[in-house]
Amino acid sequence: MANPFSAFLMSPMMSFEGQEDGERVVLLLRAHLVTLVPALLLVIFLVFVPFLVPSILSLLVVDLAGVLTSGQTFLIGLFWYLLVFAYAFYKFIFWYFNIYLVTNERIVDFDFRGLLHKETSYANLSQIQDITPKTIGFFGTFFHYGDIFLQTAGTKPEFEFHHVPRPNEAVSKILEERRKEEAEAPGEVA
Repeated sequence: MANPFSAFLMSPMMSFEGQEDGERVVLLLRAHLVTLVPALLLVIFLVFVPFLVPSILSLLVVDLAGVLTSGQTFLIGLFWYLLVFAYAFYKFIFWYFNIYLVTNERIVDFDFRGLLHKETSYANLSQIQDITPKTIGFFGTFFHYGDIFLQTAGTKPEFEFHHVPRPNEAVSKILEERRKEEAEAPGEVA
């Protein structure tokens, strides 16, 4: 079975909301895993903040032990860690559910904007007019990820796939599927 946390997955066995008969997913993309590192470092720092606060307050000659009971201190710590967990969970969910699909018929962009907001955009492969991969910066080059910009003749003129792994390989696969789609008779699903 394929890794469900993969950021670059060829021919995954999956279905999605709005999938048409005969349509199959040929490429699943999401932001490279390394893009989660800044959030992970922040979470690690936030986990250790409660251990640093007493030291900082003692330097400022503030005595919390005289103001707060041990139960109140526990509740403040519990609330703090719940917030840190919620932040980490939100970042993971945001990364996991922002996916880009290439099917044998179209491209699909699922944008997860928040817990209660999802936006889905579609464009037929035949509508793609221009496709540009971009790898920028040290981390993009070192970890081999970048952005893909697609210009279409559809209702949504631009699609942007952000921080996807192996953008050149993904573009090659999109162009290959587009060539296959152009070779089909109108209305035919291969």
